[in-house]
Amino acid sequence: MNKKITFKEIMKTFIFVLPYIFVEFTNTLLVTIDKSISNSIGKTAIIVFSSFVTLNWAINTIQSCVGNAHTIVLARDKENSNQINNSAMFIEIVSSVIISIILFTFSKQITYVYNLEENAREILSIILKLKAIQLPIHSIGYVPKNILKINTRTNNIWIATVISSIINILGDLLSIKFGYNEIGIYVATIVSSLVNTVLLLAFSKYKLFKISFDYIKQILYFAKDLIFNKLIQRIVNIYYTHVASSFGTNIYAIHCVCGTIIDTLCEVIEGYYSGLLVEYSNDIENKKENLLEKVDSIEIYGIIFSTLFIPIFTYPLWFALGKSVPWSECNPYIWLYSIEFVATVAGCNYRAYLSANKNTKAIRMMAFIGGICVRVPLCYMIYKYNIGIVGLSVVCGIDRVVRAIYLRLYIKAKKQTLFT
Repeated sequence: MNKKITFKEIMKTFIFVLPYIFVEFTNTLLVTIDKSISNSIGKTAIIVFSSFVTLNWAINTIQSCVGNAHTIVLARDKENSNQINNSAMFIEIVSSVIISIILFTFSKQITYVYNLEENAREILSIILKLKAIQLPIHSIGYVPKNILKINTRTNNIWIATVISSIINILGDLLSIKFGYNEIGIYVATIVSSLVNTVLLLAFSKYKLFKISFDYIKQILYFAKDLIFNKLIQRIVNIYYTHVASSFGTNIYAIHCVCGTIIDTLCEVIEGYYSGLLVEYSNDIENKKENLLEKVDSIEIYGIIFSTLFIPIFTYPLWFALGKSVPWSECNPYIWLYSIEFVATVAGCNYRAYLSANKNTKAIRMMAFIGGICVRVPLCYMIYKYNIGIVGLSVVCGIDRVVRAIYLRLYIKAKKQTLFT
């Protein structure tokens, strides 16, 4: 007879996940301070860096997906970790160098996806060139960070995050003091990335080892599904931001502030996903009974906790990230934008469960179902009928709700082939 999942067991899982969340929360807090300093320059800086965030997500797509695929393979095959780690590192380096060359060459052309004033466009173009320099440095850090996550050594990730972020913040302050502004701030980001990567490599005791084409194929097998999902998502996000920028500078500034607040909250969720992936992978290895019941229970409590999370942090984040735009202008809409955060938490739980099962087929189609089939048509209607900020504030939430429902329906349909 199967044992019922108890409240104590659910809380034990949240306690296990907590260090992963704490690492991302610390990173998010320090990044928020960094963004606050950046955005204090003025409205142009807010628009430039908010626009860059969407492009940055797109640029990081392959590297982040290879990193996630590396975690999926490593979590279920720790005995061959050296070969897995070096195979992932090989893919990260080769792909990031190729993307950097393309990005550096076409940086100015890429900025035309947005309707920007010429000054903002020129600054964004230079930042994209600097991003091309940073990308290989940043991508190398995915592998040692994943090693530390799988080995539950989140304290080392925390130390690397704090040290590199402090360097970044000090660099920001010096950049503004000496008048280098947006460009100087991103140079500080590059230095910070280098320090972070070196520390992660040292803490993980990363060793060079022969690569395995079998593990390269395994990593790429999962990465292709994740990349397809992310690429569609990035295209959807760019179109969404393009529509938002078409309503004029004032509305776009409000959108940028509200979107940045929710994006900042969602960054914490990466820790939630990582912790649950490790937890569910361990449960599968230990052949835990009623795992799906546990996953559904985590879902309910996760939604409750994330809903309580929103009112605590929304105003402080606005004060740190967007006070150049009055709270009275953001306040009616930020609560509608926050639906996306709660729905992202919901989808993240099921995504971790499927990843632990080494099943990425549903994840591959997430952005197509929620983005192409839901968000893009809604954005087109928002643009065509000039609905503006009201429409922009709810469309992402609807998209994410649809994705979470889709993942749960997929799990239900494939219940017999998954570890439940």
